[in-house]
Amino acid sequence: MPPLHSSDATPTCAVHGVCRMLQNLLLPRLLKGERPRVVLAFDFRGPNFRHDVYPEYKANRGPCPEDLVPQFKLVREAAEAFGVVQVDAEGYEADDVIATLARRALDNGVDVDILSGDKDLMQLITLTGIKPSVHMIDPMHFDRVDHHDVVKKWGVSSEKLGDVLALAGDAADNIPGAPGIGPKIAATLITEYGSLSNLTAKADMIKQKKRQESLVEHAEKVLLFRKLVTLDDSIPTSNMTLPSEYQDVTSLRM
Repeated sequence: MPPLHSSDATPTCAVHGVCRMLQNLLLPRLLKGERPRVVLAFDFRGPNFRHDVYPEYKANRGPCPEDLVPQFKLVREAAEAFGVVQVDAEGYEADDVIATLARRALDNGVDVDILSGDKDLMQLITLTGIKPSVHMIDPMHFDRVDHHDVVKKWGVSSEKLGDVLALAGDAADNIPGAPGIGPKIAATLITEYGSLSNLTAKADMIKQKKRQESLVEHAEKVLLFRKLVTLDDSIPTSNMTLPSEYQDVTSLRM
């Protein structure tokens, strides 16, 4: 999308994109007279619990692009104008808020669609045939992402994806993983050993020498990285900026 600005030169590209997504997502349902349940989750500004576990978490990221800074407020104002509930939680990331609300929705028999391209959120996708269910929606093309897509992309089920992410690492979050082990090898190892904990416990049994040495040397760190990629789905209600009239997720309607 080309750079966009308001008449006073305020950058508006990001807020324009958010508005277009919300419009495409919500307008057809609103025109039918429906009141969809929609929540816009934000990262809490400041450190979160992952920094307590691993101070280097996301330390490789530079400052926020200057053109985005003035748009955060505009995005919130746009969401409010749409009537969309906005939630963040002190000490947590948006992914944790989404995980918590998704868990509560499932507990209440409500299906969940997560509009995001974030691979970490794929951990929440439910197995095929499970009801109620969690799926993701590609924000660019609005394609549905289900458990089959997770297995096709990562080589493991959504339940094992966290193991693969911890083992292979995530440069975007400054999680190095185990040296010499990428996503494909990680998926192969997790499939063979069943879980990351079992793999690290039996690292000395790995046949390939380089992989064995890497896992033996970095087993403790890899288990730490597993904590970093695990989404917290139990944020207390008091920690979240939920509407005053909130009772449960079924009440989060526009």
